[in-house]
Amino acid sequence: MANNATMRPAEQSADPRIRPEVLREFRKHSGSVLAGVFAGAAFDQVALVPVAASVDRTGRFEANFADRGVRSGVSAMIALWGDSDDRRAEAEWLKLRHRDVRGTGAADFEDVKYSALSPFTWKWIAVSGIFVVLNTFTYCTGVEPSPAEEEAAYQMLREVFAHLELPSAAGKLPVDLAEAREYYDTMATEELRTNPFLVQKFAGLTRLPLPTLGLPPLARRALTPLWLVTRPIAGHVIQVCSSKAMHPRVQEMTGFELTPRHDREFAVYVWLLQWAWRNLPDRLLLQPLAYNRFQYEKLVRAFRGYGLDSFAVPADRR
Repeated sequence: MANNATMRPAEQSADPRIRPEVLREFRKHSGSVLAGVFAGAAFDQVALVPVAASVDRTGRFEANFADRGVRSGVSAMIALWGDSDDRRAEAEWLKLRHRDVRGTGAADFEDVKYSALSPFTWKWIAVSGIFVVLNTFTYCTGVEPSPAEEEAAYQMLREVFAHLELPSAAGKLPVDLAEAREYYDTMATEELRTNPFLVQKFAGLTRLPLPTLGLPPLARRALTPLWLVTRPIAGHVIQVCSSKAMHPRVQEMTGFELTPRHDREFAVYVWLLQWAWRNLPDRLLLQPLAYNRFQYEKLVRAFRGYGLDSFAVPADRR
């Protein structure tokens, strides 16, 4: 598996079943801020009880759940959009820091042993993250990929996450999308469980604290009144959108009950997302690191347009 570059432009695909424009859109989607409304779909990670036990034990969700989300988001952006050296360094840093994440849970999880670098746990976290990107693509963009294009999109993500794999066979990502789906379905039916942490934190999305990371204290104080007014609405939107993007069995585990009213709400949210996708400039649509990468690639293509077709002696001088 090649892993010496960031996700490559879709033009490189030689498969006639794959439309380059679809993979270009998917690649942009993986760096889009719009996917934030589906952030709760990543709660499938804590449906695996050892993961819930470990995250609960640290207390960081309790301290400021939004900060935890910011840290995870920026780490994912480096993994997706950093150059090969930065992606490798980020993966090694994550593995090193997760060596300390082992022990026994507390309270509701007092009998649960956990180890973040267990291949069983580590692989689940990685595959969960891949499916959040895959499952939200059409909702955000309106683009319907073919089976071949879905496979190409999966391989695109598998390639950039290769540095995160563990050495053992059990720590490797599924080799193709069919295997990944089979793995996910098996986990959902046989290993994942509802638990108090999952239910409480998903319900708590309507009470998100204002992040402290990247916000000076003065700005945080100024924004707090507006945040307190808007967070119930924003949290509800995330709950609805995330529930619609989740595996049905996992969605049931969250304790959030979907109703026909939510179907109508979701249709409105999807329309707004796709309108934004079609009309907003990349500077607003993309995370800064993804935007920077796309600008770099545009400049490279433009500069290459000045090159000669050949350095041979011109025909009129022969």
